[in-house]
Amino acid sequence: MGEYLIREIEPRDAESYVACHRKVFAETGGKTLDEWRWAFADNPSGPRAFVALHEDRVVAAYAGIAQRTWIGGRERPFVQIVDSMVDPEHRRGLKRPGLYVEVGERFFDAYGGEGKDVVFYGWPMDQALRIGRRFLDYRLVREELALVRELGEPNGEPGPDEVELLTTLGEDLKWLWDRCAGHFGAATIRDEAWARWRFFGHPFRRYTLLGVRREGILRGLAVLREGRWIWPGAMALCDWLVPADEPDVAELLERAIADRARAAEMDRVIAVFPDWSAPFADFQERGWRVFPSPYSLTARSFDRRFDLGWLRENWWYTLADSDLV
Repeated sequence: MGEYLIREIEPRDAESYVACHRKVFAETGGKTLDEWRWAFADNPSGPRAFVALHEDRVVAAYAGIAQRTWIGGRERPFVQIVDSMVDPEHRRGLKRPGLYVEVGERFFDAYGGEGKDVVFYGWPMDQALRIGRRFLDYRLVREELALVRELGEPNGEPGPDEVELLTTLGEDLKWLWDRCAGHFGAATIRDEAWARWRFFGHPFRRYTLLGVRREGILRGLAVLREGRWIWPGAMALCDWLVPADEPDVAELLERAIADRARAAEMDRVIAVFPDWSAPFADFQERGWRVFPSPYSLTARSFDRRFDLGWLRENWWYTLADSDLV
């Protein structure tokens, strides 16, 4: 089919990129221009994407969403791989991976390494997982487990007064994150700019942010995704930030989460935390049950100090660190 031009994405590629995405992912509808802008142009950490062009048209891409991450005592970007695609007319299959792997290799060569992005991760679909393991050094971090809270009938008690519905977040979000971060080996930095982009700036997904403030300071945060999700009848607990020494704040937020989900006529709430973390154990003590999920977390690290074994035991993340919600 002729030669391909492989290069870093540019703003002028937006419409062609979206057209390719919608063709490749026709079953789910594909990206809109607004989603493209949110993921790449508006991301405060900047875009991470390479494309292959044929006759000035995007026919393949390898792209990720970068997030500022605190690891090893300093800030270094982690990148979630969100789009790895090739137009069906330009595919060669697994034995001759061709364009898919060529674009992926250019992506990792450009962004990964010393002084660059340190960890790339994702929850790839089956085909992308097979090719990634074989050619792009994908490695399994864990088979993801889901924490599920079955709601049952309301008990008739009023909701907790101390829980606020938050419509903005300021610098006290970073103060809250700093209080929690001492228990994390690595984690996305939660601050005002991140929340403005991640929750308030998404073009069509809507989130409910619940918080507890005392003496004007944010002491705990829970974020729910409103509307339909992958699990029927389930509301997603997207983010959870509560210091370990504030169990009463955790209890208040959990009650408010259940009330909000019941009001939305949901049957259950689902959360994902690393299985080494305190919330993974604490939620079970409060009646949440553990179930297998359809997701496998994979990663590729460019720093030997933070290999897959280290990430498995030290990296804190929630569903908010993914494009799943």
